[in-house]
Amino acid sequence: LLGQFYYFTVHVITNYIHMKLSCMGDSITNGHGLDSKLRWTSLLASRLDIEVSNHGVSGDTTGGMVGRFDYMLRSEQPKYVFIMGGTNDLSFGLSDSLIISNIKTMTRQARHLGIQYIIGVPSTYYPSNDANLYEINVDEFVLRLKGLQARLKEFIQIDQCASIDFSYGLQRNHFLEDGIHPNASGQVIMAEKSIEVIREIYY
Repeated sequence: LLGQFYYFTVHVITNYIHMKLSCMGDSITNGHGLDSKLRWTSLLASRLDIEVSNHGVSGDTTGGMVGRFDYMLRSEQPKYVFIMGGTNDLSFGLSDSLIISNIKTMTRQARHLGIQYIIGVPSTYYPSNDANLYEINVDEFVLRLKGLQARLKEFIQIDQCASIDFSYGLQRNHFLEDGIHPNASGQVIMAEKSIEVIREIYY
């Protein structure tokens, strides 16, 4: 029993010490509008004492993420990668199928390099009175976002991969005035959800 306990303790401590998580996404991943210390990725890194790099780019589409994904993986060589996107694609009227295809492309690139991936389901949108999108109106965007969240959950279930679901648990008061970017309190909730998943992976 003592030997088993020793192995378990060393295994867990070693994994945490060497854990490196790279996060690919858009402004939701980036923590748009907030100091870097308040972002959910920074809170996650601090709470679990792991290395987390944030590659969220405001306004980026999943197509843009695919374009910079391979370089990120090969330059950082993380053990884990987090992937979340699609909200900007929707604002341009792009299809759910294209979004899922791009996300699948990134997951397969990660798998090819032996990197475990975690898919994020984007948070809900609470449109402000002056909301302005690109190709579609606000009401259509809200419906499309709900549909994308459902499609992502279906993909996650079929793929049997790890995931972090931000589509529930955040209320209107957890967002900035624009209704789409989580505020400081929203970042805390995102971090807590992420911590639960990371702990499940390691224990």
